[in-house]
Amino acid sequence: MSSLQLPPSAIELMDKKRRAFLWSGDKTGHSSPSSCLIAWFKVCFPKELGGLGIRDLGIQNICLLLKLLHRLHCPQSSAWAHWVQGRANITTLQGDLHGDHWQTLRTLLPLYQAITTVEIGDGSTCSLWNDVWAGDECLADKFPALFSHCNIKTQTVQDAKTSGIRSTLVPRLSTMADQELQLAQRLIDQTSLSSAPDKRTSDFLKPDNNIDTGAIYKMLKARG
Repeated sequence: MSSLQLPPSAIELMDKKRRAFLWSGDKTGHSSPSSCLIAWFKVCFPKELGGLGIRDLGIQNICLLLKLLHRLHCPQSSAWAHWVQGRANITTLQGDLHGDHWQTLRTLLPLYQAITTVEIGDGSTCSLWNDVWAGDECLADKFPALFSHCNIKTQTVQDAKTSGIRSTLVPRLSTMADQELQLAQRLIDQTSLSSAPDKRTSDFLKPDNNIDTGAIYKMLKARG
């Protein structure tokens, strides 16, 4: 669960056995629908939200995969993360990485970017548009009109500092997009790069810099 996404069919088989054991004590995994007193999705809510606190395996799987994504973005102690960084663009996970496993991580990347904030170092691993690095929201949300006029949405902050963003936009901007361009350019100009790597922070980090999967699980369940 911490490295691969479980197929829905596998989760359903495990949940079938868990339901049978919970409601009838049947170790074989067989129970009649009438023996289930509460809908399973309610059973899997945390106790403080009115559930029984039984883990939702699908959500738990997502939380553990987010932990894997965090290791990719904080590679100091991971030889595997360094290997991946040499084969792909960390801000998009596009590159010489193939298979359903990597597609799953790409799908979860926006969620990881939403729960982390980047302290800019060299800007090479921070997405200009999708990471939170200037204020409390990403530039795609802060400047939606400008983002809709962008042809190349894979720029890093380092790219924007060295090459600018005008060349990534359509030739003609709307009035609103042009106004947002001035504000975005001001943010970029005010940002200084250093030789240090970018640093990820989050309200979901433990003191040892690992992702707190328990806290993320509760947040995802609370938001449905």
